[in-house]
Amino acid sequence: LVSNHPQLAGGSHLPDITVITPVFYKGEIIFFVASRGHHADIGGIAPGSMPPHSKTLEDEGAMIVAFKLVKDGVFQEEGITEILNSPGKLPGNFGTRNLRDNLSD
Repeated sequence: LVSNHPQLAGGSHLPDITVITPVFYKGEIIFFVASRGHHADIGGIAPGSMPPHSKTLEDEGAMIVAFKLVKDGVFQEEGITEILNSPGKLPGNFGTRNLRDNLSD
């Protein structure tokens, strides 16, 4: 799972994206690990994180409550790309400005 939403998913702020990964042993999940990384840009009204003139959370970039990043062993690149580009659908906002870096991270 991947998430970053500070109000609904325990994130610190939108550029800090958390990936929660199950660890398997003999075919069963025995625990989960979490990794959080800061991303230089995930869309919004200005490049970078937390623009000072933001008025809403949507102005700060892509919001992810929970998204299954890998399904049946397949990376869901189309789905996460749609999420990272979604701020660009709002007036005055942009999707992520460096999708390739976001995906490789």
